[in-house]
Amino acid sequence: MTKKEDFDKSIKLSKTFLLISGIRLSEIKWNRSIVTFIDRYLFYFNLFWLFTDVWGELNWLGEGLLKGTSFIDLSITVPCITVSLLGTSKALFLINNRETLLKTVDKLRDIHPVDSDDFDENSNHYRSLHVWNSDVTKKEDVVRKIVWESVKFVNFIGTLMYYICSVVIFAFPLMPVTSMAYDYYTTGQSEWKYPFLVNYFFDVNNVYMWPAVYIHHVISTCIVGANVIGSDSLFYALCIYIQMHFRLLCHRLENVVGAGTQIRRELISAVQRHQELIAIVDQMEIMYSKSTLFNILTSSLLICLSGFIITVLTDFSVVIAFGCFLIMSLTQIYLLCFFGDSLMRSSTQVSSAVYNCPWYETDQRSKKIMLLILMRAQKPCKLTACKFADLNLTAFTTILSRSWSYFALLRTMYN
Repeated sequence: MTKKEDFDKSIKLSKTFLLISGIRLSEIKWNRSIVTFIDRYLFYFNLFWLFTDVWGELNWLGEGLLKGTSFIDLSITVPCITVSLLGTSKALFLINNRETLLKTVDKLRDIHPVDSDDFDENSNHYRSLHVWNSDVTKKEDVVRKIVWESVKFVNFIGTLMYYICSVVIFAFPLMPVTSMAYDYYTTGQSEWKYPFLVNYFFDVNNVYMWPAVYIHHVISTCIVGANVIGSDSLFYALCIYIQMHFRLLCHRLENVVGAGTQIRRELISAVQRHQELIAIVDQMEIMYSKSTLFNILTSSLLICLSGFIITVLTDFSVVIAFGCFLIMSLTQIYLLCFFGDSLMRSSTQVSSAVYNCPWYETDQRSKKIMLLILMRAQKPCKLTACKFADLNLTAFTTILSRSWSYFALLRTMYN
């Protein structure tokens, strides 16, 4: 398997869901007109489809506020609107930075190793390691382990997100159906219900309109799911692979031994790789910083309202749906903060690798190059929420603290 095939296989889930959102990461052998539709129109078609339902929810929410609808019913609508806007923002900023996105993915694909980025298929050895240490086999095993762990982690995180979000996507459309069935079984009659509380220009409480509106809501739910899963799973994969390359860079630097022209070439190559990784992180900041800010601002609201709905409602189907929604919201924001934190820590470990290597055995010119690497690595590569906050585990604890404060306030007001 080539490194391109290996890399593409690991992000297959992200590519599939982003394709549904209208974002194509690689060439596809389909009819040219279909490819053109995906590139130019699919995102806007999805946007129009989804926001007809968002408009219906906003209309229902506005009329509910004017009519004095119960706070519980209003609280059910707000998370649905919020997550629709969140998913749209994630896909929208990727669409607006499509060239940066493709450039980033292509760069990581090009430098992705099969076993190591220094592996020579002709000689079946690792080129760089020969000049660093005679125990080549041991170093090869370390590199293979780093690559294998990273690819396995990408697959695990992608599968985890897929199943968690899929449960939510299935739970919401099934919620009204199970509620209608329960009402009919217990009382002998039931009103028409939908996944979202909406108010259109026509009467939705009609037996003839229910199938069409219900299917429309189901497709809208899938669009939101595709936007969230595609964007986030790609974010996780990019962070894991960047972290992998930082670990490989640390491994290379820790095994620098000797002096001479060849060592300096290897150090210059390491500097270039370090600069490439810094540039990739900067590109990720461009693609994700604005949607991350919106994600952080809305996460406390989503977690708070989901927990509130679970604790005050007795409808089993609603509790199950919003319980899954709460788990998805917590998992999603935790993974964002976790990978942002991991990226920061892995980038600063480069300076420790330089310090721990036998730098005292190298010549003066090599020492100067190492000093430059060490000084630059003191500044961590980080992702932010549009420069307002760093994306790390501290941000996650802050979100949880605010969510609990809002939840306690809502419970007090409701009681």
